[in-house]
Amino acid sequence: MINGGVSRLDQDARDRHKLPYAEVAWEADRVVLLQGIEQSDFFQKIRSDLIASLYNQKEVWPKFGYEGSSAEHGGYINRGFADIDWLPKV
Repeated sequence: MINGGVSRLDQDARDRHKLPYAEVAWEADRVVLLQGIEQSDFFQKIRSDLIASLYNQKEVWPKFGYEGSSAEHGGYINRGFADIDWLPKV
């Protein structure tokens, strides 16, 4: 699955940009290529593994605002649920 997914992504990049995926310079162009495969088993596997690996590394939590498990602190209702300040108040 991994080899096939990488091959497909590279082929899509070659078809569109005449380059392998890793050599596509613009992020916006790479995003379009990834959006083209986001429903594939390959993309979903990579995505889920990446999420799990990020949330299993305490040292990177501050980089994306994760405060850790809330279960032992009463759950998110009592710990961080209302911290979002960029949503309009209702």
